[in-house]
Amino acid sequence: MKTELLLVRDGLEGAAPWMAQVLREAGFNVRTASGAELGDVAPAEVILLRISDRNPTATCWMLHRQGYRWIVAVSGSPSSQECIRLLNAGADYYIDAWLPAAELVARVKVVLRFSAWLAESYDHGTLGHQPMPNAAGSRTHQ
Repeated sequence: MKTELLLVRDGLEGAAPWMAQVLREAGFNVRTASGAELGDVAPAEVILLRISDRNPTATCWMLHRQGYRWIVAVSGSPSSQECIRLLNAGADYYIDAWLPAAELVARVKVVLRFSAWLAESYDHGTLGHQPMPNAAGSRTHQ
């Protein structure tokens, strides 16, 4: 089963249709919704949205509590300060809405690859128990 993405249109009206088309053409299962519809739609593994409110931390926590595993903050006019603010607030990743199509697809794949790695690590009980190199270069458990 393909991982489902939910793209929230609010604040991305110009970019959202293009982003959804690019991601669908790349083979992703993409749903779109408005912010007002979020309470009525089933959560997806990954939500892509513009976080523009005054309390981005509360927004990120609310989305995680609703069942969204990965929150990707999307901006139509990115800046380093905005990126830092949203990542510190709880967004798991940050992208520019107007990336070239191939880069948009590649960045979404990064999130999904990391998600798969974390799920596998949890399933095998190895998260946090990876061998660490010691001073001699051999691996020891921490």
